[in-house]
Amino acid sequence: MRGDPRERLQNYPYLNNYPPPHHKQKRREEKSIAEQRREMEKRNASDVPELHVQICERVMVKPCVPSPSPNLVLQLAAVERLPVMKLAIFSAVLVYNASSHSTSANPAQIIRQALSKVLQYYPAFAGRIRQKENEELEVECTGEGALFVEAVVDNDLSVLRDLDAQNASYEQLLFSLPPNTQVQDLHPLILQVTRFTCGGFVVGVGFHHSICDSRGGTQFLQGLADMARGETKPLVEPVWNRELIKPEDLMHLQFHKFGLIRQPLKLDEICQASFTINSEIINYIKQCVIKECNEFFSAFEVVVALTWIARTKAFQIPHNENVMMLFGMDIRKYFNPPLPKGYYGNAIGTSCAIDNVQDLLNGSLSRAVMITKKSKVPLIENLRSRIVTNQYGVDEEIKHENLVGFGDWRRLGFHEVDFGLGDAVNISPIQRLKDDQLAMRNYFLFLRPYKDMPNGIKILMFMDPSRVKLFKDEMQALIIKYMPKA
Repeated sequence: MRGDPRERLQNYPYLNNYPPPHHKQKRREEKSIAEQRREMEKRNASDVPELHVQICERVMVKPCVPSPSPNLVLQLAAVERLPVMKLAIFSAVLVYNASSHSTSANPAQIIRQALSKVLQYYPAFAGRIRQKENEELEVECTGEGALFVEAVVDNDLSVLRDLDAQNASYEQLLFSLPPNTQVQDLHPLILQVTRFTCGGFVVGVGFHHSICDSRGGTQFLQGLADMARGETKPLVEPVWNRELIKPEDLMHLQFHKFGLIRQPLKLDEICQASFTINSEIINYIKQCVIKECNEFFSAFEVVVALTWIARTKAFQIPHNENVMMLFGMDIRKYFNPPLPKGYYGNAIGTSCAIDNVQDLLNGSLSRAVMITKKSKVPLIENLRSRIVTNQYGVDEEIKHENLVGFGDWRRLGFHEVDFGLGDAVNISPIQRLKDDQLAMRNYFLFLRPYKDMPNGIKILMFMDPSRVKLFKDEMQALIIKYMPKA
């Protein structure tokens, strides 16, 4: 195509709204990328309102039934007991509108009671993390309970916007311990329910990463919701059985190795922003790639490739250097035999791909999509054969800024966590960017744009503020390049 695609932006009023103009009604109802961009800039402006969260109560919630084996020590899988995991916490917030079923229900009370019931099936979350003499971690089921916080805000849910913009006050939606807290004083689970004046509420949850991964955390939340709706036990029975993950599986669950990559000498400020692509655009580009390669590709693979190319351009990485892309994938079903349903330990494998910048930028989108898809193959084949190889090892010599990581929360089930008051309308991670900036730098997380747009992708990004606009411009240019002319 002739000219700079960015100059043709105004010729595509339906850019974020494919099918093209003859679908006039749909075009009027949806927003263009340009409109979304203007809204995003508005959201990121300095007038973003601050939250003022008031904590009403902070209490330890114990299991309703004492453990039959008090002080039972649970052994973690090899990757989970590594010392690097001792301060690893991952967190999320789930946003709920006011219930149409009950205007008088107190969500904090409902969830607190359900927490006491579900902890009998998840004793690790009511225990404590211990560090052995060799510095490896283990879990002692002390029955002390999980930390529960009830809070209120003197605002309605509109103050949250859609949680895309960086706002340090959002961190108040999940209580946190000081950064220097010793491992033995950490809580494996922290749960906070914050009520808003409109009747809506937010559930903030923090999990110690040694006990579960994101899918395991979602499984716990769904079990908690089961109990809140009156079930006598979680509909999915939790499975501990960490011996199913063998020491040799460290090769597959190797995210801890990325700490070996050279860190930047200076850490610039990072911010949180987002870029949304609707399902029509994704499907159109995906079908173009499928037709060109005569092979099926997922929406994830296509959007990862687009993002990888756009970021590489935006960061202006020299053409003679290499860039590395990696992403986590749930590998429960790829074990031989597959891990049992209900296993909630860490089972996220790491797929890696390395490419030369010049080849990546001069090649087609189809080529980048194919690289993304093929990066899964060594991981899957090695798991099924139980043969440990280093075909997809980490390049420790690569520059930190040449590394980009991806995560995908779209289908974990967060939106379907229903405490009897309706499904979540929005979910987002809660990142304390000052504390987590090295881990989050150069990271993209795929989310649903909102509950009623399940097949679109909201790309949550964490990067230097000066590069956010450059990245968005490159994404827009790439999308325009593959869309039909207006």
